[in-house]
This record gives sequence, structure tokens and C-alpha cells, in this order.
Amino acid sequence: MSRPRRPLLWILVALGGGFALCCTGSLGLMALGAFSGSDSSASGGGVGVSRGGTPGEPGGFALDSPQGWSQREGGGFITEWVDRGDTLGVELLRLGSVPGLEDAEGKLSRMWSERIGADWNDVKPSPLVMRRFVANGARAYFTSATVLHKGNGRRFRLSLYLVEAGERLEALAFIQSYFSPGGVAAAQGMMADNSWGTSHVRVEDALKGVRGSPVGLPLVADSEVVGSFSHGSGAAGQWVNTFTGSTTMRAVTSRSDYVFKADHSFQHQFVGGSGPAGAMAFATESDEGTWSVKHDVLTLAGAKRTRRFLLLGAARTPDGKRTLYLMPEHTGWSLQPGAIGLNGELYVQKE
Repeated sequence: MSRPRRPLLWILVALGGGFALCCTGSLGLMALGAFSGSDSSASGGGVGVSRGGTPGEPGGFALDSPQGWSQREGGGFITEWVDRGDTLGVELLRLGSVPGLEDAEGKLSRMWSERIGADWNDVKPSPLVMRRFVANGARAYFTSATVLHKGNGRRFRLSLYLVEAGERLEALAFIQSYFSPGGVAAAQGMMADNSWGTSHVRVEDALKGVRGSPVGLPLVADSEVVGSFSHGSGAAGQWVNTFTGSTTMRAVTSRSDYVFKADHSFQHQFVGGSGPAGAMAFATESDEGTWSVKHDVLTLAGAKRTRRFLLLGAARTPDGKRTLYLMPEHTGWSLQPGAIGLNGELYVQKE
């Protein structure tokens, strides 16, 4: 995959990004806009126009203008607003089409590393690719991370989407921004990170106007669920008594294993421990029953209790292992970055 054209990048570097839209980081946004049409079987086309079919039918794709957003010259939309004295913004860019639906996770990962990485700093390779449905039930593949503006060093939240549309994938980018006038530079990064959950609401509003095709396909196929998977977590903390100099250390650790069989039966084993180092208390749990996938929810009907998980994806690790990315049921099921990072559980295929 070739590097994107970058004719506007150096112009904007010279200008220093000193535009009225200060919080959107126009340097990186315009550089991303140069991606449209690169490595594509078809050009990006007009925003808001369905090409090659009716939305929801084979070949169809549509992107409606988000309500209250402004349309940018050359395509895409932008919105900015003031929240408690800070300026938040979201930009939506159309990046063109990618031929073929096969290996969507791999295509998104390569686009992230090669295209996004070419024009933004701190872009980590091999991102975790997730899945979701767009407005009409078509599938989309996406990843999201905080990146740094090459011109001014500020932090932005960038999400890259590939939406299924017939025999191609339509690429979209969402760029969330934060700016605090007169803010202390050292605190800007932390404040920006705390704003992503707030501005993500506008991302979800824009996604309500995205429609792909075909519809009715499972987000994660049964064949991707079948297998043996394991998830582990742990944390430790150490305290020092300032009077005596003695130290205390406590740890929490857990491991959860699932075997999902092709006959839709499952087996589950859990072990967890907590307490001071060397004297941790452990507990175990086991269950078995049947599993099923409906829409974007995995349901485990066990003999002891029923568990439900929001499906976030089933990508492969860089070394080729299959994964299941699950979010246990709770009152705040959400795809906003903080919720995924806090509640998502990555299960990796066992050896």
C-alpha cells in the first residue's frame, strides 16, 4: 500500500495551524483528506450519495449529513462546540473505497499503520480491530486511539472505520479534538483524554447516518466463536509506612477460561485471588451449558447462571492467534472509548 499524497501537509506546517478552527488540528485533517481515492477501486464520490445500489442492498452505501454539522469543502463534515469553557470538536472524513471484503481486519490494520502513521505521531502498530453494526445493520470494522498532531503536538482521538458495502469497504475517519484557551500546557493532554467520552456522543450521532450492505449477517460468525479461549488480569499495589518503614503489598489476579464447542455447548472455569503477597485468598467457579450468538450479543445459558456479553470483535493477534473481544453485561453497555477500555475483556486462543 503506497503512502498517501501529502501536498497540503507542508503548506500547513508553514502556516503553523493558526486558523480559527484551532482545536481541530487542520494539518492532520487535511493530510487525511488527501487519502481519498488512494489505493481504491472507486473514488470517494460525493458525500451523502448512495453508489451502486440502495442502502441495505448489495452494493449500497450512504452517508447522511449529521444534523447540525457543517460540510467541509471537498467532502466530510465538522462540528465544534463549547463545553464549560473548553472547545470540543469532531470531524468526519471520507477516505475512499477499498476493494474486497476479505481480511477486513488486516486491511484496517495496514491502513492504520501506513496511512494514519504517515501523518500523525504516536501511532502504535498492530491496533486491536473491533466490530460493530452501523445504522441499518451492516457490519463495520474499526479501531481507535489517541494520536499526536505532527505540527503542534496536541492530542486527538482518531477512529478509523471500514464499512461493508457490497464487494468493497468504505473508509471513514472520525477525529475528536479538545482545546482549552489559556490552559496550562502540561495539563492539556490529561484534559483532552478526559474529554473523549464527551465528544464521542457526537461520533455516535454521525454514525446514525451511515448505512452499508448487505444487512442481516452476524457480527461474529459461529465458527469464530468455536474454540478454547483464555482471559487473565492482575494488579498490585505497595504501601510504605512512613513511621516504621515497613511495606505492605496487595495483589488481585484472575483467569477465566472458556471452551466453546461446535455443538453450541460450553465449559467455563474461573479462578481469582486477592490479598497480601504470600497470603492471598483464592476462589474458583465452574459452569457449563449452551451458547448462542444473536445480533451483537453472546449469550451463555449455564447450569448455574446465564451470562451475556457484548461482542466487540474476533480479530487475530499479530502472531496469528484468534481472539474474542467481549464486554460482560452491565447497566452501561457502551462503545465509547472509556467503556471499552475499562470493561472489555480480550480472550485469546489457547495453545
